[in-house]
Order: sequence, then C-alpha cells, then structure tokens
Amino acid sequence: MRIPKELIIDAKNNLSSKAATIIAEDLKLKEFDPSNLKSLCPFHDEDTPSFAWNPKENSYHCFGCSKNYGIIDHYMFFHKMTFLEAIQKLFKETDTEFYFGEKGIQTHKNYIYPTYDKNDSRKEVEDYLKLRKISKETLDYCDVQQDDNQNIVFNFYDDNDVLTLVKYRPAKKIEHGETKTWCQAGSGHKSLLFNMNHIDTTKPLLINEGEIDCLASIESGYTNSVSIPLGAGNMGWIEENFEWLEQFDKIIVWSDNDDAGIKMRKEVCSRLGTWRTFYVDLPETLEDKNGKRIAIKDTNEVLFFFGKEKVIDFIENAQEFPIDGVTDLYDIEDFDLEKAPGLYSGLDCIDNIIYKFLFGSVVLVTGKRGSGKSTLANQIFISEALNQGYNTFVYSDEIDSKLLKSWIELNMAGPEKVTMKSVAKEGATKFIHIIDAQARKEIRDWYKERVSVYTAPTNDVDYILDKAIATTRKHGTKIWVIDNLMTLNIGDNIQDIWMKQKEFIVKLNKLAIQYNVLAVLVAHPRKLQTGIEVGADDVAGAAALGNVAPYIMSVRRIDDKEKLGEKQYNKSTYKSGKEPIEEDAEITFLKNRYTGKLGKAKIFFDYPAYRFYKTPAELWKRYKWNNDKSPIPTHDRNKHSEIPQEME
Repeated sequence: MRIPKELIIDAKNNLSSKAATIIAEDLKLKEFDPSNLKSLCPFHDEDTPSFAWNPKENSYHCFGCSKNYGIIDHYMFFHKMTFLEAIQKLFKETDTEFYFGEKGIQTHKNYIYPTYDKNDSRKEVEDYLKLRKISKETLDYCDVQQDDNQNIVFNFYDDNDVLTLVKYRPAKKIEHGETKTWCQAGSGHKSLLFNMNHIDTTKPLLINEGEIDCLASIESGYTNSVSIPLGAGNMGWIEENFEWLEQFDKIIVWSDNDDAGIKMRKEVCSRLGTWRTFYVDLPETLEDKNGKRIAIKDTNEVLFFFGKEKVIDFIENAQEFPIDGVTDLYDIEDFDLEKAPGLYSGLDCIDNIIYKFLFGSVVLVTGKRGSGKSTLANQIFISEALNQGYNTFVYSDEIDSKLLKSWIELNMAGPEKVTMKSVAKEGATKFIHIIDAQARKEIRDWYKERVSVYTAPTNDVDYILDKAIATTRKHGTKIWVIDNLMTLNIGDNIQDIWMKQKEFIVKLNKLAIQYNVLAVLVAHPRKLQTGIEVGADDVAGAAALGNVAPYIMSVRRIDDKEKLGEKQYNKSTYKSGKEPIEEDAEITFLKNRYTGKLGKAKIFFDYPAYRFYKTPAELWKRYKWNNDKSPIPTHDRNKHSEIPQEME
C-alpha cells in the first residue's frame, strides 16, 4: 500500500510538539525540560541532557549517539506497531482522511504464502545472536523466531503486513561448505525486503546485504533499515519492490566490502538513481583503541568490534557517488577485455573478430534492405542475449510486434522444433513455419518478463529512450535494440535533422555508458551504386553516427551470381576468376574501437529456423529453454535445402 508522503508529513506537522510530550511521558524521560523539550537520552548513558526536540523534523535528536526518534518511530518501537499501524494511529489522532483498505490481505493469486514458523523457545537463537551483539528487543522488533530445529527464522512481511517470505539460517557459526540460508519449503520465494513493514517512507532508507546486518543496523539505532533477500548477486528485489523504493528521496546502500558486495552496490545505485543513492565505503580493516588493525567485511562486524556509535558513524558519513563524468585517473579501473562484462554473439566467426560486444557501448548495424540486418540483430541481441542471462528492450517500428514475436520465437526454437508446411497458393508453393506446441510454451515461459517490447503510439525519441531507461532500472535490462533510425521522430524539419541525429547518437552513447547497457541501433545505408559495399561513412544520417558508435557492423546478402562464381577468359585458356561462395551473408566490421580489429565473416542462413550460423553446432544450438540432453545433430541441412532462403 502506497501512502502519500505529503499526507504523512502534514500529519506530523499537525501533531507538532504534542508528539514530543507523548514520547516523553511514555518513555519517562529523565531530566525532561518541558519548556525546551530536552532530556537525557533514553538510548545511551549520559550525564548531560542531549536528547532535544527538533521542530523542523518533528523528532528528537540525540547529539551524543545521533539517534533520531519521531512519533512514528515511537509507535513502532514503544507500542510494537508496524509502519502501517503507526500511520493509521497518527492519522486517527490528527483527523487525517485516508482509506487504508483491509490490512493483512493476501493479494497475489497463485502465490503460495508461507506459514508462520515459531517454536515455544527462542533460546538458541537469542544466545547465538547475543554473541553477535544483537539483543532480544531487536529480535522482537523484527519478529525473528526459532524453528523446531533451532534455526533462526526470518519473517519477511510486505508493506501491508502480510507474511510473504520465510528464510532460515543455522543459529551458529557456519562452516565452509555448509548451507547458509534457505527458504521455507513448499512456499513462494517472492523477493521482498526484510523489515520493510517497519520502514518510514519519509526518512532515508538503509539497504543492507544480509538479515543479520540489518539487525545490527537496527540494534545500533538506525531502524529505517532493510536487507535484500537472496544474496548480493540476485537483483530481483529491485523489480519486485520498485514502486515502493521509488518513494524514498535518499537511499543508503551498505553491502559487504568483497567483490560481490561492491558489484551489488554499483548496480543498485545505478538502477535506483545515483542522484539519491549513497553508499557506505567500508575499509578492509579498522584500527581499534589499542592500535590493532581488525579485518571487517560487514555491518555486524563493525557492531561487534567497534560498537553502535561506529555503525551510525558509517551510515551518517555515507558517500555520494562521484560527479557523473568526472573521475580521478588514479581511481579508474584497469581495462581488461577478458573480464569486462559484455555479450558474445554466439557465432564464433564474429567473436573471433570483436571478441564480445562490451556493455556501455553503441553498436551500429547497417546493411541494404533485405540483407538480413534486423534478423541478425534479433538473433544476437535478443535471443542470444537472453541465453546469456540478459534482459532486452526492443523498439521495432517497421515490423508489427506480432511478426517480431514470431521471428524471435522461430530463432529460439531451433531447427529441431520447427517444421515447414507447404501450402499451394495462387499456383505456387508457399511454406509456413510450424513451431512444436510444447516447445513454444516452454520458450514463452523462458522469456516471460525478460523482453520489453515498445508498443506506445509515439515514436518520439526521448520518450522511447525514457522507456528503455525505465526497463533497465526496473527489470535490469542490459540490451536496447532500436530498429531503426529512420522511424524515430528526431527533428521537426529537414534543416535541423543532421544536428538532431548527432545529438541523438551522443545521448544514446552517454546513456549506454551511464546505465552500462549495450545499445543496438539499426540504420539503413545511403543509396549506393550496384556492386558497391557499405562503408563506415555510408550510414544514412549524420556523420556523427559513425564517429560516436564504438562498433559498426554491416550485413550484406550474397547474391546468386556470387554463389555461382565467375570464370575469367585469358587467351586460349580459362583461368579461375571468382570462386563460388556457399554462404548466404557477409558480416563486415567497419569499426571496433576497443581492439581496433576489423574483418569479414561469411555465414549461412537457415530459413526454417530463421537462424544465422557458420557451423552445424551453431545451426542446431539449443537455447537454455530446451532441456533436451540428447546429442546435437552434426549435419548441415542448409546447403541441400529446397526451401527459398529469405531474410529481412
């Protein structure tokens, strides 16, 4: 349930300093000064009052331990309420009108909700977490329980207080090779955030990597804290909670300081918005009061070795991301082509030239009409991208979305799952592709929610790019396919079209770098004389298109004359002229900024499977939706096919 922040803020303002009095009476604040609304802090030992009411923030602030404590915190902490219950109480006391609906309703159909797992005793869990400096009160606050096997039970509630995920962890030190965490058997694994039902959406949100780190943050006094559900490498929680996360003006990310945690931090901040995200830069070691360096990796270890104040100090001093586009040369990572994330084409003859398409780049794909450039782009940047685990965004204005879906599914199905049905029509034989029904279902289950196809009526380029960005932030999309340049609404008149195209390619390149995606732009070439191959400067549009794009690849269809070859007459003998060409298309790399290696690759096209390939293994390749473990065929049927080879 999304409650407007403005209503919450207005309700706090309406309650005003009355909240300070309510808190003072409930907590029985020591040395409370009702005139100045100041007292000794109830959250740490002190001799001089430093717990003072801040009317601007409508909360107490302790100048000793940095604790902030407002009326919503009080309802949740003292009255044992969730955030939703606290807001209901606040709105009731301030006569704020809002319809909450029914609380605790299971709204997701076909989702298997977990059962509440609780043992009569929580002793083993309390004893173990006490060793890690986590108190019983914090466990109560977050509803951490113990099962019959003495494991820790972490209950995940949604923002409507519905128990939606239950995770377990042994209540002991986990040895190498032991299972660290698991979800309740037989129930759903929806990617909620732990403790999100206690989060005040008007305050900065702290995102921890693990549940015990979240408990450590809460124990230290930062209660507006959650943790991710399924490990640093799983980003499904961003999409699942995207609308909820969008409510926060400031988000702090505290991941572990290992490689996985740093990678998580970068992606989370990028997708949630670097303009509002901060991060805790935890060093590998910290010096204790005796001058000893102690290795630390997470929030809980900071609490254990250095105490609550140090945890709060790290949170309060969370760092902003550097100014976009300005980096100290010393801090720039070494360029390693092998380790740099990117997309392999799935065709060895292409990868032998470019190795892989690096994320943060624009790929300009060109070729004459009917050369197969769109089909090849779909195969590499949609089908193969999905096969390598990357979600895609597709704008394809010249092709109906139903036809696009059909072509992509043909490519994904492969020749083993596609048959050609001959149909007599108008005195000629036509061929219709038929995908095996079960295979089609498995294919669609495989790519469901992973391919975002642009279907809005406008072709305004800024609107299209905004949607591409939205899919990257929400769904983690890594590939943008824009097919093609000439269908985009870039400029209002022909006089400024070249400038607008330049601005567009520059913007596209910047966005590719900013969101670390691969942006694929399909563009027609200028009209050329027959027999002239497309060069880097022949892409239709502004010269900046070719200058800015790190990759330019041209697709050319090999015609019938080239397939037959030519003989050259010389005096009384025939000498070999042009050798026959068996392949169907030629891919030429006209630009490769990262390695400088250029070259050509000739490939076949199999019309029944709608698939480009060079070797039989590439023709018969099974994408990951296909669980068939039988040997892959090794023959090449294309050379003997009587079905006409057609490409788009």
